[in-house]
Parts: sequence; structure tokens; C-alpha cells
Amino acid sequence: MISSKFFESTFLPAKFNGPKRSTKIMIVMHGLGDHKASYKDFALEVNVTCLDYLLINAPTPYYFGFSWYDIPPGEPRDGIRNSIDKLELLVNELNQKGYSDEDIILCGFSQGGCISLHSFLSWKRKFAGVVCLSPRIYLDKMEVQVKDIHSTTPIFMAHGHFDQAIDFNGVKSQMTRLKDEGLNISFHEYEIAHEIDIHEIRDLASWVNELL
Repeated sequence: MISSKFFESTFLPAKFNGPKRSTKIMIVMHGLGDHKASYKDFALEVNVTCLDYLLINAPTPYYFGFSWYDIPPGEPRDGIRNSIDKLELLVNELNQKGYSDEDIILCGFSQGGCISLHSFLSWKRKFAGVVCLSPRIYLDKMEVQVKDIHSTTPIFMAHGHFDQAIDFNGVKSQMTRLKDEGLNISFHEYEIAHEIDIHEIRDLASWVNELL
């Protein structure tokens, strides 16, 4: 059973459908005002054999859930940096428990997708994968600099055309900028609002299966 000193967390062990041993883990990060319990069904629907899941709560209470950083018109940078620092402590914990960086998938929705991407871009580490579902991206605010090592980690990014919270075109333009700078991004578009769709989950599951 995996737990963390730095986050409230729920560990969901892999379901085994064959002789293969679980060696990979997905860290799952929720969106603004939500919490880890909402993502149990998400993990069950992704349902990749031989993949563990660690669902975590963001550091800051926010109404009935939690937040990773302040939203506009507030200043997001300090909260993003704080969340990145805490997430690295969790990654280090997982290293100590036997998961290498290349066994770890960073996954998040909305604010969680932002933290997934910006954590990856702020470190010089190679992961099994990075998943950003309907993320808000702050390339200029966070002064992102893509390094050669970042191109070695595959990234799954998805966004809905009708997202009322985070503009589709803004995310797509920043995704294109990152691809032009050498990132290995698989970008998926859906006819949805600010949500996670079953077709998106199926595409994600197929993508993850190719990594394992």
C-alpha cells in the first residue's frame, strides 16, 4: 500500500489480468474545487492492466474541495511553484518505494493538468508519460524553457472545443508552440465542454497501453 507524507492520497493497486507484474504508477490530480475521491471512477475506467494509481488532493482548501493555485484575477505563479515543489517530494517518495521516474505517469485535469505539465517542464527528469486533460497553460508567466530531455517523455493532451472555463484555441496555440520546441505531444480534440469524456478516457487508455 502506497501513501505520502506530503499529500492526502488514495492508492488503487493495479488489476492483474495476466502474469505481468505492476511496475508503473499514475499520479492523478483533480481540478479546482474538486478532490481525489472524484477520480476513483476515472481510474477504474482507464483500467490499464499492470498500472497502479495514486489519487492526491491539492494542497490548499477551496470551498468543498481543494486548489493547486490561485485563479485569475489572482496571481497563479506562487501556488503553481508551491504545488510543483510538493509534487517533486512525492515523486522522490515514489522513487524510494521502488518506482523510477520512467515508471511514473503524471496525470491531471484542468488545474491538475496545469501542474502535471508545468512540473514536468520545470524538472530535468524523464517520465513514462505526462497527461494533461483540459489544462490551463502558463508558458510565459512560468517562463518555460524546454530542454532536450523533455522531448524523451510522451505527452497526452486533450481539450474540448466547447470548454467554457479554458479556451480551446488558447490551449491549442500553446500546445503547438511546445510541439514546435520539440515536445512529443499527442493532441486530442473532443466535442465537449470542461469535462472528461468516455471517448477521451478510451483514447487515453490506448495511449497508456502503448507505453507499458
